[in-house]
Amino acid sequence: MTITQDTPVEALKGIGPGFAAVLRRRGIATAGDLLLQFPESYLDLSRAWAAIDPAEDRLYAVRVGRARVSRNFRKRSSLLSAECLLGGEKVTLVFFNQPYLLDALHGADTAFVYGRIEERQGRWQMVNPLLVPGNRPGGILPRYRPLGTLKAGTLRKVIAAALAGWQDGEDPLPEALRRRHGYPSPGEALRAIHQPVDPDREKIDALKERFIYAELLFFQLELQSVRAAFRGRRRRHRYRFNDALRRSIDRRLPFALSSEQEDAFSAIVNDLRSPHTMQRLLQGEVGSGKTIVAFLALLLARENGCQGAFLAPTEILAAQHYRNACAFFGPMGLALLTGSCGPEERRRILAGLAGGAISLVFGTHALIGAGVAFRNLSLVIIDEQHRFGVAQRAALFFKGLAVDLLVTTATPIPRTMLLALYSDVAVSTLRQRLGGRQPVATRVISSRDRERFYGQLKVELRRGRKGYIILPLIEASEQYPDLRALREETRENKARFPGVPQASLSGKSSPEQKQRALSRFAAGSVRLLLATTVVEVGIDVPDATFMVIENADRYGLAQLHQLRGRVGRGTERSHCFLVESPQPTASGRKRLQAIAASQDGFAIAEMDLELRGGGLIAGLEQAGEIDFKLADPRRDIRLLQEAQVDARKLLDNQELQNAQVREFLAGLAGKIKDMSFS
Repeated sequence: MTITQDTPVEALKGIGPGFAAVLRRRGIATAGDLLLQFPESYLDLSRAWAAIDPAEDRLYAVRVGRARVSRNFRKRSSLLSAECLLGGEKVTLVFFNQPYLLDALHGADTAFVYGRIEERQGRWQMVNPLLVPGNRPGGILPRYRPLGTLKAGTLRKVIAAALAGWQDGEDPLPEALRRRHGYPSPGEALRAIHQPVDPDREKIDALKERFIYAELLFFQLELQSVRAAFRGRRRRHRYRFNDALRRSIDRRLPFALSSEQEDAFSAIVNDLRSPHTMQRLLQGEVGSGKTIVAFLALLLARENGCQGAFLAPTEILAAQHYRNACAFFGPMGLALLTGSCGPEERRRILAGLAGGAISLVFGTHALIGAGVAFRNLSLVIIDEQHRFGVAQRAALFFKGLAVDLLVTTATPIPRTMLLALYSDVAVSTLRQRLGGRQPVATRVISSRDRERFYGQLKVELRRGRKGYIILPLIEASEQYPDLRALREETRENKARFPGVPQASLSGKSSPEQKQRALSRFAAGSVRLLLATTVVEVGIDVPDATFMVIENADRYGLAQLHQLRGRVGRGTERSHCFLVESPQPTASGRKRLQAIAASQDGFAIAEMDLELRGGGLIAGLEQAGEIDFKLADPRRDIRLLQEAQVDARKLLDNQELQNAQVREFLAGLAGKIKDMSFS
């Protein structure tokens, strides 16, 4: 069977309806999508070592002796151990929660296992080694991350079968660009990535660049096309800024603005009085007061008889902004529109927006829907803009005539990235934390000191402290035994901190569960909130005074800084504890040392750009909304800048475009036209 980029996943050998549903939920609908799930590592199985080498992961042939499984039914866990011999040395194989391997070990006199042999308590051990498929050495084995119920071994077989029948269609990259960058054809690159003869990571990473660059190129084509449409619209909304409006601002502000906030708001006022529509990025340090500046812009629109829309990436954040807005503006003429709204509530809000009775609306992606129409939309504010695709941002922008656009981010953006992503957008920056907020004391906790640290935390909780524990995974993963998971730690902490009211929260929690947990945490009826990075942005609980981040070395610097920003929001001294993994990498340790030494988000962003080497393991265990499947703008800044230049060339020189680019741009132009509600 011939396999192409567009072959549905259901048609691939080994993929039935159940696995197809798992893949589609992760945005993997075609063979082309599936083959972009690159191996996370490669195992050299070409030769078995006869002697122990404790410094590296190796392939060994061991003689299998006694093997047995012990179970802990209370914790729903199991331990499989097998006593083996390697060149006269005793080696114990240990497998956590993999009891099904017992049959394979019982049926073999010799087992080929891949992993690292370590000395523990005077004995040689291999923890969770790989039992080599077919129980024989040979070649380079790609190792994949499992996708839900689709295990790594099954995924490897499906991808191998797809590559066996793969046939290139038209390359999405124009020939001139492919030649200039020296990229191979898609099929050639995919085979070399998934089935390398030599596991040279530099060569493999260079081949991956072809697909990362393609993703960034089409992103830049979309970005620059939409911005050209934005720039082409002259102002239609006229804003007055008079003494009555100044008095209205003074009446609502509970405090004096900082000089940076005043400068940012003045820049926005000047934008709104200029001949062309506003396109401004407001980036600010955690706790610098971006939201109040955005609210003042909305007030300016409302006082001039116009409507404003505030788009947030999550229901939690949208609801929080709505509550704060009700306190700032008063509840009249305000609405919250999210996917959780019931049919009757949704109809009421839509009627209010279309008729003009609702002047300010806060919401999530529900604001972008085709059924949402405004009477006089003049200002769109998009919070945490990196969470939204370009077309999503444009969809809301084009719900009005010549709408002004303000996008915000609490993730400080290095100058190099600003030039690549926002070269034609005005930028305002807030660096100062609001008065009364103290720096968050940050300390690194080694894994060997973890239990002692939790003993100290128990004392603080007894004194009435309140805070967060952040976990990288929702459920334990056999692939990553050192990473701690929310469900298991929730059970552990109920026993560890008896009498302390606790709640847990993740991306899989329903909106009702999220709201209930956060409301109870804010009110104090919950004092320990265990969560994944779902609380990274927008959660404001001033009396939360500690943040514990497990496996902190597996996160990027910017994300650690964002998480740390959830505490230190009141006047009381707050602490952030970064708990290391059992075997942190050198780059992971550098990140922890850097975050512990600095409170400056902009300096941290620059360091993150230099040190970036992965970050939090994400995917099926803890998925979030991101714009890119492969690219990471921080890691791939060079490719992003090249794509920016090349996209401009393609837009300026139609003869350089191929059929794929022309079709993409035509579809985008159609979207922009359809999204205009004029």
